[in-house]
Amino acid sequence: MRRLLPRVPKLRLLSSDRDQEITLHKTGRIKSTLHPEASSVVFDADLRRAVSDELPFYAEIDRAQAIMLERVGLIDRRLAKKVLVELDRLQAEEFHSLALSPAPRGSYLAYEDHLRSVIGKEASNLHLGRSRNDINATLVKLKLREPYQELAGELLELLRVLCRLARTHLNTVFPLHTHRHPALPSTFAHHLAAFGGALARDLDALLAVHPLLNRSCLGAGVGGGSTLPILPDLTARLLGFATPPVNSIDSVASRDLILRLLANSAILGSNLSRIAETLLLWVGEAGLANLPDELVGSSSAMPHKRNPFLLEHVQGKAGALVGCFVAAVTGMHSTPFTNCVAVGTEATRHIWSGIANSIGSVRLIRLCFSGLTVAEDASSMFDRSFVNAMETATRLAVGCGLDFRSAHHEVGQLVTIAVECGAPSLLSIMQSGRLLDSVEAALAPDVIARTARAGGGSAPEAVAAALDELEMHTNRSATLLRDMGAGWRRAQEELRSAIASLDRPEPQPIDEGERAQQ
Repeated sequence: MRRLLPRVPKLRLLSSDRDQEITLHKTGRIKSTLHPEASSVVFDADLRRAVSDELPFYAEIDRAQAIMLERVGLIDRRLAKKVLVELDRLQAEEFHSLALSPAPRGSYLAYEDHLRSVIGKEASNLHLGRSRNDINATLVKLKLREPYQELAGELLELLRVLCRLARTHLNTVFPLHTHRHPALPSTFAHHLAAFGGALARDLDALLAVHPLLNRSCLGAGVGGGSTLPILPDLTARLLGFATPPVNSIDSVASRDLILRLLANSAILGSNLSRIAETLLLWVGEAGLANLPDELVGSSSAMPHKRNPFLLEHVQGKAGALVGCFVAAVTGMHSTPFTNCVAVGTEATRHIWSGIANSIGSVRLIRLCFSGLTVAEDASSMFDRSFVNAMETATRLAVGCGLDFRSAHHEVGQLVTIAVECGAPSLLSIMQSGRLLDSVEAALAPDVIARTARAGGGSAPEAVAAALDELEMHTNRSATLLRDMGAGWRRAQEELRSAIASLDRPEPQPIDEGERAQQ
C-alpha cells in the first residue's frame, strides 16, 4: 500500500504574460521553505537583481551543459532543443518575465523551477554531473570577464595618455619634490614616465591572474567530481575557458582569484592615491599645473575656489579598495578547504565593489592627466628653492678636492646665508674663482635636468628610452588582452555552432542488409 505524502503548498508566480503555479522547492529531506526572516537576509526576495547579475550566466552555462549532456547521451536531443529554445526566449526578453519570481531558496533554484514549469520535470536533468557549487564558481569567472577587461583597458588607456603627454614634455623642466618641498631639477616627462612604470607593473599583476580566470570549474560538482561520463573539457571550451577543472575540491573551495584581483587592485589604488596626492601638490599652493574647468569643482560659499575634488575621489576609492581586500581575505580566513558560503558568497561579494572602485579611480586619473597643463612659470621657483644645491656640492667634491661631506656642509652654509640676506639664488652669493667660473653654466637647473642621464635620470634621451620600453610593454599587454577577448568570442561562436548542429538530422544506424550491399 502506497504511503500518501502530505500535500505540498502552492505558490502563485507573477509573470508578464501569464500566471503560473509551481510547487515550492522541496528536497525530500527538507519539507518547508526557508524561514522568511533568514531568507530576507541571505537571498533576494525575487529575481529582479538576478535578471542582469546572474540569469544570463546561468543560461550560458546551461547551453554548454545541454550540448555536452546530449553529446554523451545523458539527455536526448529533444530535451536539449527544448531547453535551448526556452533559454533563447528568456534571453530575447532579457529575463523580464522572471523578474518578480520569488526566490525563497536562492536565484538558481528559482530559475530551475521556471525551466521545470515550462519544459517539464526532466529539465532538472541539466543538473546531472554538476552542483550549485561548481555552477557558482564558474558564474563568478564568467561575470568577471567584462569588468576585468574594462579595468585592464582603462589602465592601458591611462598608460597611453601618460606616454603621449610625456613625449610632448621631454624638455619641460619641472621640480622634483621630497618631503613636499622642491629638491632637485627634473622634467615633467620624467615624472610621467615614473607614474607609467608603476602603473605598468600594476597592469602586469592584473593580467597575471588571467590563467586562473580562464580555468573552468564546471564538472567539479560539489567537490568530488562525477562518476558520470561528462566532458568538462567540452563545457570549458564552449564557455571560453582554456582548461577544465584540474582538481574538483580546489575548483569549488578556492577563491584566490578574488583575493589576487583585490590585492592587486589595492596596490593599484595605493599607486593611484600617491599620484593623486602629487597632482594635488602641483595644482595646489605650488601652482605648478592646472586642471580645466570641467575637471574641478566650485565652492558653495567661496566664489574664488577651483577645487580639484576628483583627485580626492581617487584617494577615497583607493582606501575603499584596501577595505574590500581586507574584508574578503578575513572572510576566507580559517574556513574549511571545501565549498563554503563564507568564501564563495560572503567574501566573494567584495570583488564587485572593489573592481568598480578600481575602474572609477583609473578613469578619473586618466581624465585629469588628459586635461592637465603645466604652468608657464613652473621653473620660476628654481632659484628661490635652491634645487641646484646638491649639484653644487657634487661639483665641489669632484673638481675642487673637497670630500663630499665637507662640500655638502659648505654649500649648506651658503644656502643659509642666501636665505638670511634675501639673495635671489645660490649662485648670486658664491664667490667667483675656485670652481664657480668653470662650472657656473652647468649649475643652472635646466642644464642639470637635461644632463642627468645615469640611473634613469631626467635627461630627455634617458626618459625617451624609458618611454620606448613602456610603450612596447603596453603594446604587449594590449595584445594579450585582445587575444583573451578574441578567445572568449570564438567560444561563443563555437557554442552557437554546436547549438545549430542540433537541428541537423541525426545519423541513422545502418542495418545489416544495407551494410552488406555497401
